[in-house]
Amino acid sequence: MFPAGDPAYRVSFPRLRSGLKVRVIERGDVESAPVVLVHGWGCSVYVFRRNIHALADGGFRVIAVDLKGHGLSDKPIAPNEYTIDSLVEHFRDILDALELERPALAGHSLGGSLIYHFASRYPERARCLGLLSPVGLNGVPLMWLYRGLTPKVLTPILRLIKPRLIVKLALRRVYGRRARFTERDVEEFLAPSQFPEYALAMRELLHNYDWTAAKNRRLPTIDLPAVGVWGSLDHMMPDDGMGVYVRLLPRIVLRVIPNAGHIIAEETPEEVNTALLALLNAHARPGARTEPATSVYYSR
Repeated sequence: MFPAGDPAYRVSFPRLRSGLKVRVIERGDVESAPVVLVHGWGCSVYVFRRNIHALADGGFRVIAVDLKGHGLSDKPIAPNEYTIDSLVEHFRDILDALELERPALAGHSLGGSLIYHFASRYPERARCLGLLSPVGLNGVPLMWLYRGLTPKVLTPILRLIKPRLIVKLALRRVYGRRARFTERDVEEFLAPSQFPEYALAMRELLHNYDWTAAKNRRLPTIDLPAVGVWGSLDHMMPDDGMGVYVRLLPRIVLRVIPNAGHIIAEETPEEVNTALLALLNAHARPGARTEPATSVYYSR
């Protein structure tokens, strides 16, 4: 599994306050300004393989993590492990374990909404936010179908599934017209299924994360610099999926990538890297004038 055998990466498995171990990969000078990359549902650090080196070459310490349940991190299967509140505290534990006070944060898909939730609770712990095709505030199209296909009664069967066909179908859905996935991509996304708890963890995350938080919670606005990047052919984002972030992050800059799908970090890495580096160069380098943020609750 990526980045095995590549000496440019540093790999560690810190144990968190919760007792869980997570996989962390790093690249870049350890004295440089840190940026933490957070993947989405069913992904791992592999999804950022075309971004990590570019950001590190741009002068940043780049850190990507496998959230619990994913990749080579521990995979608890209790439902309460995969709520928004639990994942926010899990991410705080990761930053604490890595001794990161106030890094820049970038998240793809679910990772995008997660870093928003984290920054809304701990605004002093984030320097700026990069939201890459973020989902999880205004819902996900066909979520009713995904949940309907994974009822609790099928849990014993989920342990036995080797989902190569499912992975290929999912990748076809999240790509646009700018690139195609490879067999290596299929193998990397399939790799965590070797662990019996993986499918169960993904099921619990699918059912217990609040994917419509903007409709169910009173969400605060955050005074942080941010960029929102998404593809024009993204079928995983609802109509006007970025509109909610314009209200919640008044300093956000929006960039749409023509003909790209949901997995823009893989499909159009150059555009993603350009957008992230613009944000990081302006707000994450030492001496950048970014005051600690505050949260103010937004009332609809």
